[in-house]
Amino acid sequence: MVDSREAFRLAFSIVSTHDHPELVAVTGRWRWQGFFEDQGVDAAEVLRYERARAAGRAGLPRTFVLLEDGRPLGMVTLAEDDLDIRPDLNPWLADLYVDGPFRGRGHGLRLVRGLEAEARRMGLDRLWLFTSDAAALYAKAGWIAVETVARPGEAITIMRRDL
Repeated sequence: MVDSREAFRLAFSIVSTHDHPELVAVTGRWRWQGFFEDQGVDAAEVLRYERARAAGRAGLPRTFVLLEDGRPLGMVTLAEDDLDIRPDLNPWLADLYVDGPFRGRGHGLRLVRGLEAEARRMGLDRLWLFTSDAAALYAKAGWIAVETVARPGEAITIMRRDL
C-alpha cells in the first residue's frame, strides 16, 4: 500500500536551459509575456534571443527553470548586467517569472533560492536585482533594499543579497 503522504509529494527540480534547450520555447514565451509584450517587441525576436542565450555555454547569462514532475512552472536568470544606469553592479538576479496558474504557491522563492545556490556554486558572493513591485517578496528571502531610483513612469528598488 502507498503511504498517502508519498502520493502527494511533489518532485521539484531546477535546470538550466543550457542543459535543457528543449525548454527554450517555453522560457522565450514567458520572457516575452512577462517583460517585452507590453513594449511592442516581437515574440519571434525574443525567442531568437532566448535560443542564442541557451546556446552560449560559457559565462552569463544563464536561465534556470523550475520543474514540478517534469512540468515547467517558472524561470529566473543569472545575468551579468541588468540595469543600464548601474553598470557597476553585477551579477544580477533577473527575469523572475512564474507561469500564471502556478503563482501564489512559493515557486518564486524556490527559484530565488535555486539561483542563489547556483551563484554560490559558481563562487559568487553577492547578487543584485531591481524591482518595481516585488521588494516584499525579495525581502522575505533575505534581500536588502539599497537604493530607490526614479525611472519614467515608475520607481524601482535596487536590492542586494550577500551570499
